[in-house]
Amino acid sequence: MSDLNTNRQSRRARVMASLYDYSTSIAESKAGSNRGLAAGTAASFLALGLEQMEKKNRESLEHDYEFTEAEVEAVQNMALSAEEYQKSKEKFHFMDRFMEKMVQHTMNEGSADAEELSQRLHDPSRSKKAPLSLILLTSNMKRLSAKMGVVFKVQYGLVHILTWKRPTKTLCVLVFYTAVCLWPHLVVALPLLVLLFGIILPAYIHRHPMDTPELIKVPRRGQSFLDFLNESNDRSVIMDMIDEPMSEEDSLSQTYSTSSGSFHATKKPQSPSSIALQTLDVAEEVQTSEKAKIVKKNVSLLMNMRDLQNLTTDLLNSIDQGEKMSTDLVGFKDERLTTYIFYVLIAVTSVVLFFGKYIPWRMIFILSGWVFMLLCHPKAKKYLVTLSNNNKKGKPVAEVTEEDADSEEEVGDKKLKLPFESFDRHDIIVDDKPEVRVVEIYELQRRDLFKHEWNLYAYTKRLFDFKDTVRVSGKLPHGVDALTKVHPPPEWKYDFGYASNWRIDQKPLEFLLARGIDQEHLSCRDDTEGWIYDDLPVDQDYTAEFRRRRLFRECYRYSRPPRKVTL
Repeated sequence: MSDLNTNRQSRRARVMASLYDYSTSIAESKAGSNRGLAAGTAASFLALGLEQMEKKNRESLEHDYEFTEAEVEAVQNMALSAEEYQKSKEKFHFMDRFMEKMVQHTMNEGSADAEELSQRLHDPSRSKKAPLSLILLTSNMKRLSAKMGVVFKVQYGLVHILTWKRPTKTLCVLVFYTAVCLWPHLVVALPLLVLLFGIILPAYIHRHPMDTPELIKVPRRGQSFLDFLNESNDRSVIMDMIDEPMSEEDSLSQTYSTSSGSFHATKKPQSPSSIALQTLDVAEEVQTSEKAKIVKKNVSLLMNMRDLQNLTTDLLNSIDQGEKMSTDLVGFKDERLTTYIFYVLIAVTSVVLFFGKYIPWRMIFILSGWVFMLLCHPKAKKYLVTLSNNNKKGKPVAEVTEEDADSEEEVGDKKLKLPFESFDRHDIIVDDKPEVRVVEIYELQRRDLFKHEWNLYAYTKRLFDFKDTVRVSGKLPHGVDALTKVHPPPEWKYDFGYASNWRIDQKPLEFLLARGIDQEHLSCRDDTEGWIYDDLPVDQDYTAEFRRRRLFRECYRYSRPPRKVTL
């Protein structure tokens, strides 16, 4: 049976090889024509099929042989290199192999377009990226669309500024522009001010909210001082440029070009037959170049789709990492670290604002660019890792040997800790007073008309008086049967203690007056337990009577959870 399968596979391989040779010869002889293009595409698919069959044959031969113990041990010692070799082979995806064969069989060897596409296909940095996947590309586009809100806000903000839709914004931008032209060092100071007052301070206010009184909104009266700037019925020139589509004639003239300018008249007269042959040659050359352009366009489309997919993946990973670092650095997740950054930014901003015109900015930017690019060099990585490790250990920087560099590079590849992850400053004391609030609950008791004992009904948030909407509808209030089940609001905590820390409001009458509660059907008897009884109408039919009292205790909140920075 195995011999029969082997014969079938060999026969199939011979047929595919003959078809491959035939299609290759047609593609070479009919290069540039439709037939040659189709033959080249078929040859590309046949070449991939032959490679797959050879791979399966090699794997079957490897499984059929029986190795001795010495050979098995030798193969096991080569396992690491074999895995690396297999991974390097798998990185060249099916689509890349197909595009390589497509370029090989449909484009002339040595042409500039073929060399450009081949160079892009075999780029080492490109081969390390993920292969083309419509699922991954769709997922990246979906995630990127969710994070594009900031970009669209900036876009519409710029349009509003340029078209005077918001005169106050436009005038503020003009003032800033004038200030930057007069004092160029404000280019450095303005981003620092935005970081201080636009990111760090709002993050602190979110984590430690202030007691701000509620302001009564007053309706706008009269006309704004800047409304006269928007009284014109004309549109801005910018809006005309944005909304005006390109005319059809311009698009046609940009897309298609005549070839009359590329031909020059000859001085000698030519015969009609030579002119016809020359015209056919020119038409064939134009047709061949057009077919090559079509192949290049299609192959470039697939390559650009893969590059776009990997670009969006890198962009999304960078956005996620930037959001995480922003939350850690300026979101008061570590209050000591963010406070230290705040002090440093205050000092740097003050220096830039007051002494900026005396600072040699040209030399600073030149040196910063050179230092940054030198630190990005691959050989600088081992020195950075060694410097980081020595700073953690508190030892001076020693000379780097090759073995130490290799071992430290392996450790650095696993995880290179950032400096702020191990930040600790004991001279920065964060000791804010906690916020204090009072929470209250009502202990509701019930007594039947034919009994004289009061029984606990529930601990509830409702007063459950005669005019309560729940009571009027004939329903019973929602509550719990024990004080231990009464939890503080989210982000708050009770004071340290047990349920006995609940205190009784012994002045219920003052409470009713302060809350403005109608006392027509309520009565407060002269006792120290703080009960408020029902005082139901005589003509009202009822089978039970309720009483309630107010319990309260303090709860604390030291800070809110840090707000995650998101785009």
